[in-house]
Amino acid sequence: MKSQGYILHKMILGMLLVLAVGTGHAQYEGQVLKVTIPFTFNVGRQTFPAGQYSLRPLLQNTISLRNQAGQFLTNIGTNSVESREAPTTMKLVFNGYGGHYFLTQIWQAGDSIGREVVRSPVEIEMATKHPNGQQIALLVVHR
Repeated sequence: MKSQGYILHKMILGMLLVLAVGTGHAQYEGQVLKVTIPFTFNVGRQTFPAGQYSLRPLLQNTISLRNQAGQFLTNIGTNSVESREAPTTMKLVFNGYGGHYFLTQIWQAGDSIGREVVRSPVEIEMATKHPNGQQIALLVVHR
């Protein structure tokens, strides 16, 4: 039987691990990413023109999209996605189908866990019509 001291030690280590993981994600949640998107793109059912935008994490699974003037445009539902290797730069990933581009992933430099945008019915329909879609990574050059 394990001693109470051993069990208490393991519980404290477990709590510290949870706190350390939570702190890493909290740092990402406060960042505002500013990016120039050089083409028309879609988020869900909405289409946005090429231009400057900012993305700000609001909640664990929600990111706010704003225009250059800071006006709210939409909230983006996301889920966690993991990569084998952490990207070296911040980047946005778009799926392209027949000239229509959908924001699909948001990555922070040095973090192997990113955010994946929930696919809308519009994107699913476009992917079905254009099975040979392409993926475009757009590097975030300013924050």
